[in-house]
Amino acid sequence: MALDPSRIIVLVMAGGGGTRFWPRSRQARPKQFLSFHEDGISLLGQTVARLDGFVSRDRVVVITGTGHEDIAASEAGIPRENVVGEPCGRNTAPCIGLGTLLARQMREDAVVVVLAADHLIAPVEEFQVSVLRAAELAADTDSLVTMGLRPDRPATGYGYIQIGDRIDDQSPPAHRVVRFREKPALDVARQLSVDGAHLWNSGNLAFRSQVMLSALEEHVPRVHRALLSMANPRDPAELARAYADMETISIDHGVLEKASDRLVVEATFAWDDLGTFEAVARHAVEQGDGNLARGDALFVDSKGSFVDNDADGIVVVSGLDDVLVVRTADAVLVIPRDRSEDVKEIVKELKSRGLEEHL
Repeated sequence: MALDPSRIIVLVMAGGGGTRFWPRSRQARPKQFLSFHEDGISLLGQTVARLDGFVSRDRVVVITGTGHEDIAASEAGIPRENVVGEPCGRNTAPCIGLGTLLARQMREDAVVVVLAADHLIAPVEEFQVSVLRAAELAADTDSLVTMGLRPDRPATGYGYIQIGDRIDDQSPPAHRVVRFREKPALDVARQLSVDGAHLWNSGNLAFRSQVMLSALEEHVPRVHRALLSMANPRDPAELARAYADMETISIDHGVLEKASDRLVVEATFAWDDLGTFEAVARHAVEQGDGNLARGDALFVDSKGSFVDNDADGIVVVSGLDDVLVVRTADAVLVIPRDRSEDVKEIVKELKSRGLEEHL
């Protein structure tokens, strides 16, 4: 039976502080509201724009952090009432649970599609085909349906999905899920990326609202009880009370790894999770000698460095190899490229020294 498209409600997760992207990401404007593309459209804006012609914007719900509701509505181009701010971060299981409640308020028989606001995806046409396939499977089954990608490198920053038998001969292919695997060590990632039995876990999901609520009740009952305790999940006071009673847990650990009925659509679009500056570097302009740049930069007697220049003027790297330089209008970060994950510790250090005006 063809899926009634009006049943589809899209939940976009746009929370988080983006501390691994300091100094570009700030408390007032975290990563999801920044642009990493020459068109100037933010990551959240691009995420919603990919849905145009597929789902109307009044059926898009955005979950963000408290205080970012207005900017989220503006960047997403959706009604303000479709944006809800979490009072604190509790990882993805509570976020998806909250979004499911909101979707069910909009339509009792909603098929919910969950997207992250910080993914780079192209082309749009293939993305929409894969999302529709996942939504149709979710509508017709009691499955939690995720979307996976064929690995093109041994990535250690992604989770993997071990796939089983195909469920039918339709396209894009859909498989039973054997198991979800944690972010692996490099030697394991090399094996998983070539064995043909594993896909990258994109984190995108589709499910019927009642299927997800039942799964939350079974596998993370504390989260489920807190969610269902709210008469109005849009009310800030009720959200604050409910979130205080929730555990912090991801949807992968809390539900997907434990659920028995799981499918994965083998999506065909190009995908990248923009989680670190190294992910940004993969989409930067090659400058020779392994150097990469986003914005104006010049490399002299340097190799393997990356400059992310978001300010007027040029950044010159001379006589230095394998460094990351990030420049904004009011801050500059210089760090060995293989230590880019330490940016989170730099943010903590700024806080400890009372320099929060730079955050």
